[in-house]
Amino acid sequence: MKLKDDEFLYEQAVQKMRKEIAKGKTFAQACEILQELEENLRPLIQDDFLKIIVAEQHFGQGRGIDDVALFLDLPYEKVEASRERIMTEFDELFSGQLSPYISKTTH
Repeated sequence: MKLKDDEFLYEQAVQKMRKEIAKGKTFAQACEILQELEENLRPLIQDDFLKIIVAEQHFGQGRGIDDVALFLDLPYEKVEASRERIMTEFDELFSGQLSPYISKTTH
């Protein structure tokens, strides 16, 4: 039951943060709504939310990392690091899904 509760809290937090960003708040200001959550969930949600925004803004809408950083009022390096994590996670997921097919066709 704890996992379902955490998933619900996670989804609610992301929705609330989206609303704060839509109001023109910075990333840090949007993260303030996380104060009501357990301390161990906050960094996970912050990291995931940053990746969500980077994916939507950079990959989805084609905005430059510098523009996304300005939009969120975050250092360029932090946003670029998030973009790199997205790419690494995608590569790991993609290679993991392809590996059974590659080994069948090459051996």
